[in-house]
Amino acid sequence: MKLFSRKKDTLIGVDISATAIKLIELNKKKSGYVLQSFANVPLPRDAIVENTVIDSIAVSQALLDAIEESGTAMKNVSLAVSGNALIIKIIQVPVTSEFDLEAQISFEADQHVPFDIEDVYSDFQILGANEDDPEMMDVVLVACRREVVDDYQLVLSEAGLAATCVDCAVFAIENAAEELGFLDVDSLEMDAAEAMDGEEAGGSASALVNIGANIININILREGQMTFVRDQFYGGQNLTELIQKNHAVSFSAAEEMKKHSFSEIDPNILEEFYSNLSAEINRSLDFYSANNAEYPVQTILISGGCALIPDMDVELYQRLGIETKIFNPFAKIEVPEHLFDAESLFKIGPMMVVPIGLAMRSFDQ
Repeated sequence: MKLFSRKKDTLIGVDISATAIKLIELNKKKSGYVLQSFANVPLPRDAIVENTVIDSIAVSQALLDAIEESGTAMKNVSLAVSGNALIIKIIQVPVTSEFDLEAQISFEADQHVPFDIEDVYSDFQILGANEDDPEMMDVVLVACRREVVDDYQLVLSEAGLAATCVDCAVFAIENAAEELGFLDVDSLEMDAAEAMDGEEAGGSASALVNIGANIININILREGQMTFVRDQFYGGQNLTELIQKNHAVSFSAAEEMKKHSFSEIDPNILEEFYSNLSAEINRSLDFYSANNAEYPVQTILISGGCALIPDMDVELYQRLGIETKIFNPFAKIEVPEHLFDAESLFKIGPMMVVPIGLAMRSFDQ
């Protein structure tokens, strides 16, 4: 799903998160995707807060550092947005052509978006006929506040880059999962049928859950098609703050403990974090289930920085009761060992899902 795009170009995927600039460039061969360029450059704390650029100089410098570290010569960027400045809704409109819908989408957005329509960029994609009313069709409507996109474009331009495609983080994650074969609809349907213990099952769903420093991107797909999306503000930074308070250390020392001395963290702190995290995810699952009880979520694929926490998949499975797997894109992307440290990249693979999904927009048909 290419949103807010102006033209088709070779793109590098750039994920500007609260903690780092992550850059990916891919090639595509008959055998699959090949890593071409990579960078992961940390950002100063609070340079970006809730997707708002606070320190544009620091962000622009990190982008320049990422370009140098990656060695890429590409200047056109696929960028992701998420959070409370972004509205994603599945709406129903009378069956019409994409051309005719494009002419009236501003009217539809005005009915569904809680911002002034002049203050947002909007786009849409037709999903298909509505299953309850053949005269209506389901459409994904997306709107993002202009100031957020414009601020990102400004820091990109200061680094000599141009945003050719602005995507949504949840769609970039979905794109990566589909392209790399992590979403197997047939097996999910089989799992759902088995879960019903022989009873007739209506279908199944899988949830893509990306858990970053301070935001959770949730995308639930029913039989391979997006059905529910939600962004929630919770993540790894909450664990860092708990460590900081409990162990009486600085924020940076707490981050180091989380990354390199995990076994030394007070188990009570971890239990509090896991409980809060699973409660946040379960809240979204409950919202989904209220209207889709016949299509239960059978599998959760987790990505993001929190997916690097030891046994995170086990901890969520124990609390949610749903099969949980780690989504590591480098399990299915060729990494030339003469150019990259393949082992190190594999270890951080789950936190690179968004920029990988963005980089794949270069190969959209």
